[in-house]
Amino acid sequence: MATSPQVDMLEPSQEPASPAGCLRLWGGNAIVTDSTWKNGVVDWTEDETAFVSVPFTWELPKAYQRCIMLAAEGYHVRAGGPAVSLMPDYLADVAEIGGEVDALPHHNPNATFTSRGCIRKCQFCAVPRIEGKLRELDDWAVRPIVCDNNIIACSRAHFDDVIDKLKPLRNVDFNQGLDTRLLTEYHAERLAELHLPIVRIAWDTISYERFVMRAIDRLTNAGISPRRVRAYVLIACEDTPEDALYRLETLRQRGINSFLMRYQPLDTLKRDAYIGPHWDATTLISFKRYWGRPHISPKWIHFNDFDENWKPKGNEAQPALTGMG
Repeated sequence: MATSPQVDMLEPSQEPASPAGCLRLWGGNAIVTDSTWKNGVVDWTEDETAFVSVPFTWELPKAYQRCIMLAAEGYHVRAGGPAVSLMPDYLADVAEIGGEVDALPHHNPNATFTSRGCIRKCQFCAVPRIEGKLRELDDWAVRPIVCDNNIIACSRAHFDDVIDKLKPLRNVDFNQGLDTRLLTEYHAERLAELHLPIVRIAWDTISYERFVMRAIDRLTNAGISPRRVRAYVLIACEDTPEDALYRLETLRQRGINSFLMRYQPLDTLKRDAYIGPHWDATTLISFKRYWGRPHISPKWIHFNDFDENWKPKGNEAQPALTGMG
C-alpha cells in the first residue's frame, strides 16, 4: 500500500505527525495524526514482564536504554514492533525479541486492524517484510481509527462488513490511506456513508497520476469534498524535486491538501540522515517549510519565490481546511 514507508511526515504545523508520522506496532503499522496517539517508543508492564514497542528504527537507541532501565528494575523485558522486526539483533542482548503481543491499544485505544499485510511489494515499505501477504481478520475490535495497510484490496464482503460496523461511529479514519489503483465508484459511495472528516490517499510516484486523479474524481462524485481529501506525497526516494513539485502543485490545483512524507531507509538509526540521489539538504528544507504549510495560497507566494522569512499579511490569513464540508 502506498502509505506505509518508514517516513517523516510533515504536518501543517511543520512538526512531524505524532509519533513522527508513521507508527509501526508489534506486527503492524499506521500513519497517525490523531492526538490520542502516544509518541515514539511505548512501554508498559504486566506483572513481572515489561513490554517495549518500537515504531521506527531511529528510535532503537532510545529503546535500548529503556530496556536496560526496565531490566535494572527487575522486569523481564520483551521488545517488539516494526523496528525490532526490521533489525532484530539491535535489542537482542537486552530483551526477549518478538512474540504475539497486542501493542496497538497501548499506542492508541481508538485504533484497530481489520486486516493485516498487503498485496503490494513497494520497495520503500516495511509491510511486505514484517506482515507478508494480505489476510482478512474475522474477529476485530470496532473502533474509529482503522490502521489496515490496504483496506481497498480486501474482498467486497469484508469491506462491506467494515463499513457497516463503522457507520454508527463518528470521526472514522482509514489511517493508512486508500489505494487509488483499486478504489472504485462502489468504494467511494460506501465511504461517503461514514462520518469521515478526512479521506486519505497517496501519490508516491508520478506514474500513478491517472489513478490518483481518477480516485479524486470518484470520491468527489460520491459527495466527498476535495477539502476533506488529504494526499500523502512521498519525496526524496527515487524521485526528483521537479517530480515532487509537479505532484504537489497538481494536487493543490485539485483543491487537495498534501502531507509531505520524507523517505527514510528501513534500517536507518538516524532520522532524516538520508538524502535521495536527486536531492540535497537545502531543497528538502525548502520543501518542508513551504509545503508543510498547506494554508499558503499560491496567490500570496509561489514555491520558487518562498523563503523562511516570508509571513502572510494580515488580510491573507486563512484557517486550515477542516470539517465535513
